[in-house]
Amino acid sequence: MTKAQAQKIDTLIAALPQDERGLYREIAEQAVALGYAPAPVKNVHGLTGAMAFTKAKVGKRLCKISPPSENLGNGKALYGKGKTILALAFYATPLYSALFRNAIEQELATVPANKRGCSACQACNGGYTYVSSDDRITGSCQWKLVELPPISHAHVDEIKAMMKTQDEFWLGGNTP
Repeated sequence: MTKAQAQKIDTLIAALPQDERGLYREIAEQAVALGYAPAPVKNVHGLTGAMAFTKAKVGKRLCKISPPSENLGNGKALYGKGKTILALAFYATPLYSALFRNAIEQELATVPANKRGCSACQACNGGYTYVSSDDRITGSCQWKLVELPPISHAHVDEIKAMMKTQDEFWLGGNTP
């Protein structure tokens, strides 16, 4: 990790609640270890407090961490305003725990029904899918990060494994 990358992560971590700092530092450091560069997220008003992790080699964003101060307005905050948000790309991971299934269900609920499904472009290996309680399969072929519900230390190993799987998928040439 370069000194500049460490400074960016330190700035992000300082904006998080004390009890979440170790958790999100571990995730940020995993992204950097995989070759993703941290960069502040910009919006129409300028720089935000959020940090995105992108790899130039694959041209993809692996994750974004948004401190609670970024989730106070009228934005999408699916899991409550004023919470730290981790958004993650993980569609290359075929099996995952309920936390991630629930996140996909919440994301799909924000997508109009006529925009759901796979267009068979082969760019994302089928994208995100969700099997409902009545066994209906819905999905979204969207190249986007999925906003996760609040996470804990119990989720870190699974998140890090998913990050590695997604990176290997992209490095294998599975991009549009």
